[in-house]
Formats: sequence, structure tokens, C-alpha cells
Amino acid sequence: MSGLGADVGVILPQYGADVGTVRDVAIEAETRGYDAVWLEDHFQSWIGDPRRGAHECWTTLAAIAEATDRVRVGTLVTSQSYRHPALLAKMATTVDHVSDGRLDLGLGAGWYADEYERFGYEFRDPPAERIRRLAETIVILRGLWTNETYSHEGEYLDVDLADAFCEPRPVQDPHPPIWVGGGGEEFTLRYTAELADGWNYGTLEPEGFAEKLDVLGDYCDARRFEEIDKSAELFAFVGETTDAAEEKRERFRAEYLPDEPSDPREFFLSGYVESAPTGTPAEIRERLDEYVDVGIETFMLAIPDTTADGDQSLSLLVDGLLD
Repeated sequence: MSGLGADVGVILPQYGADVGTVRDVAIEAETRGYDAVWLEDHFQSWIGDPRRGAHECWTTLAAIAEATDRVRVGTLVTSQSYRHPALLAKMATTVDHVSDGRLDLGLGAGWYADEYERFGYEFRDPPAERIRRLAETIVILRGLWTNETYSHEGEYLDVDLADAFCEPRPVQDPHPPIWVGGGGEEFTLRYTAELADGWNYGTLEPEGFAEKLDVLGDYCDARRFEEIDKSAELFAFVGETTDAAEEKRERFRAEYLPDEPSDPREFFLSGYVESAPTGTPAEIRERLDEYVDVGIETFMLAIPDTTADGDQSLSLLVDGLLD
């Protein structure tokens, strides 16, 4: 986004919103000049009541791709556990065609144990068991996308492919960018260095991102490090005054966070709320500049007020970022 020196995308309001609202926010984000729109991949809400409506990620993303013309569309992030890699390759390829080459595929190892258990997916522990399967999923995706036929004998995944193929190929050459989400320093950042086109994480202050990027840099040479797009997923609360923005954050906190967080999703959300850039557009711009200074090149912003009647958060914020 011109002015900031980094791309800025919007995480669409997925929970408790109807499909029309999700689509309208995506179209507004495109019209206002944002660079991308993103959807999370959950079967239930991780914010507040789990039974808040949550539309399936990939089918919704296809609808968003059809409704927009310019913004990139992406997953933030798809759990590797929820779909067979060959199916995921075909789904992603289809969205890349629907969007005419605008897909970014964000992948993660999965973290929401309650969701796994409720919907019948195995939640493997320790986390390394899930992360190794994430890495193998990337290997399979690339194999299917870059070869006429591809065979694979599963190492961690129970997946064996024999002369498999993905036709048509993705629009993007050699394939849609693959982002890895997560901050684990022993495995996730190492696999990011080896396999990913981009890296995403959240809940950290700029100093925390600087530390993660130092670790990422230790896993690869300077040229490879520069090839990886480094991104921050942040909540943002914007208002015409600092007080108005702080009131938005406090209302959100009061509605969705208990006084004493007690389960992983509440601790997770608390981290996002505490680290959220909050204030006037100029104040948020100043805060995002601090992330850019430590090496962040792309922002994915969750702006909770975008579904409120008459809310001007998207237009307010973009005016500050474009200056």
C-alpha cells in the first residue's frame, strides 16, 4: 500500500456475519485500495460463543474471488489436517482460476483442539507431529502443481499418491504463494525457511517479531531470507479520536473476553487485543511503521467494527495509511 511501504490486507468478518456481509466488506476493501482480503479456516468461531455462525473458508473464498477483481484473496490459515493434500491442491487451483491468479495459500499446523475434537479430527500432540505433517503437505502441493504426474509415499501423512496430477495447473507460475502460519522456533520457522513463500504470525509487539525474524534468518541464507514475505496478523481499532478507538477496544474486550482468560482461545484472543494498534489513523500508521522497521512487509488486519451500521473504520484507516 502506497505510503506505508508494506501491503495491507483485511481479515474478513467471518463469525456471526452472513455471506452477503462478508462479500460486501471484501468489495469495500477492494474499492478503498487495500491489497488483499483473507479468511480464516474454522468450523466454529474461536471468538466468543463457538456457535456463532462460521461459513466454510474455501467455498466462501471462491465467492469472494468471483465478487472482486483486483485484491488478492487468501486463507489465514488453512489447517493442514482438515483436507487431504490432493483435494486441497485441486481446491486451491480452482480458486486461483476463479480469481484469475490472485490466490495466496496460507497453511498452518492447527491449534484449536476443541474444534478438532468436536468435529472428529485427530489433534496430534506434541505439536511437532502436526507441524511435520504441515511440511509434508507443502511438499505434496508443490509436487502436484509442478509436475506432469506426481507420486508420493507418505512419511508422516497417511497419503500415498501414484502418478497423480493436478489439471488444470494453477494460473500462477509455478504455483500460488504458500504462506506458513506459526511462530514455533524449533520446527515451524525452520520449515518456513525451507519451504514457504511467506510467513505469518500474530499477537506480538514489534520487538517480538524482530526476535522471530532473527530466528528465521538463522535457518537460511540472506538471499533466501529476502525471498520470504514476512507478515503480521493484527487486530486494529481505529477512531476519529484516540478515546473513540480505545472505547471500541474496551467494548470488544468486554463482549468477548472474560476477566480471567482460562482456555487457549481466550489467551490467544487476549494477546491480539493487547497488541492491537489502537487510535486515530495517524497513530495506527505510526504503530505499523514500527513493525515495518523490524522487517514486516505485509499486514493482515482484523478490524472488528466493519460490520457495524455506519462504521467508517475501513475508510478512516486507509486514508491514514495512504498519506
